[in-house]
Amino acid sequence: MYETKLNPDFNKLKTFFPNITDVDVTRIQEEGGVPVILEYMSEAGYLRVCEGLRSAVIKYGIEDHYAELLYLILQKNEQIRERYDAYQQNYSDDQTSKEVAKFLLAYKESKPNQHFQLVAKPVTGSVAIKDTAVAKWMCEQIYKAIETKDFPLGVFGEKLLYDLFGDDFNSDIPISIERLKATAELKPRKPTVRVKKLLVEFCLYLQVYLLNETKLTALPDVLLTDAQANFFFDILESIGYVDREEIESEPKDYIHAMFRNHI
Repeated sequence: MYETKLNPDFNKLKTFFPNITDVDVTRIQEEGGVPVILEYMSEAGYLRVCEGLRSAVIKYGIEDHYAELLYLILQKNEQIRERYDAYQQNYSDDQTSKEVAKFLLAYKESKPNQHFQLVAKPVTGSVAIKDTAVAKWMCEQIYKAIETKDFPLGVFGEKLLYDLFGDDFNSDIPISIERLKATAELKPRKPTVRVKKLLVEFCLYLQVYLLNETKLTALPDVLLTDAQANFFFDILESIGYVDREEIESEPKDYIHAMFRNHI
């Protein structure tokens, strides 16, 4: 979390904050701005956005709108970031549930006389417990810890208990093989579409200001201009949502495609 103070011209922002009166605007100016609390951005992240936006407004000749755009960017990012993080966390939790369930299932379905080993694969290479009795004992401890819910909160994400026990995760029932198999067969889907819809929402929010207050306008039948698309890419990159090194198309084409597919 980071807290700062900004002093945008709220006369330019009345489309976004219609309840602000002239008296409010005067008071804000006299007080030197308004406090901005950023729950989802560190000081380093804030400074990176400031630098990226400053370069962008100079590039596109809209320097007089820096303070207002910065305020809108920070406010809108706070709104979408909670959903953005939730989508990413949900995918990560599904992946964790699947991996843990496959591990537990492999232990549970191993036969008594079957050779069984426990393998770890750190960066330096594979390490194995090759003694069957030792490996099974270690797996049994992990299995019991999960079954009795005796493990550090959050270590397996937020969905494993529900995936394995359903609505009965507060009871003492054992893990059923059926739920274990179902969880092991989960097919987590990357939240790409949902994330890109959020980014389009972010861009459309800023586009209202560009159209109403700056020279980055567009004809009535034009959804998005190249200049606007390049501007949005620069801003999204400064926040960390996109990386030009990871895309194959031109930045403006990437944003155009995102608008076409996710509006």
